[in-house]
Amino acid sequence: MTKRILILQRVVGVLYIVAGIGKFFPEIESVEQRLDDAAEANDGVAVLGGFTNWLDGHPTGVTVFVAAAMVVSGLVLLRDRELVLAALYGQLLMLVCFVLILVGSVPQILVLDAAFFAAGIYLIVVHRRAAAGSSSVPLDAGTDTTT
Repeated sequence: MTKRILILQRVVGVLYIVAGIGKFFPEIESVEQRLDDAAEANDGVAVLGGFTNWLDGHPTGVTVFVAAAMVVSGLVLLRDRELVLAALYGQLLMLVCFVLILVGSVPQILVLDAAFFAAGIYLIVVHRRAAAGSSSVPLDAGTDTTT
């Protein structure tokens, strides 16, 4: 794995950590307001409407869950150890859920999450290729000397 890819991975990790911490500061992003808006936008939508209403009824739990998932997955990307692929797949699933729930009330989510989705897909491809090419040698960020 090249240094550029490792830098990208770590930048994405830091951005997830910052975004996760930001969930606790309504001045940055009010999760409660986002959920209210999403519940209103998804009102009457089959399955999604009821689920969004349920989320809207539990803003503190949603905030803690989402923030913890973002911070932990970001830390995994920074450490560059065994769980990187699992964290990346989890991030992709989380992004898809965010878009499904929020696109009706916050259409601009598509642009930002598309960038994170593309970075995640790219990193998954790189890690899978590296694992396939060196099945007996684990990836170690500390020994990367290629450019």
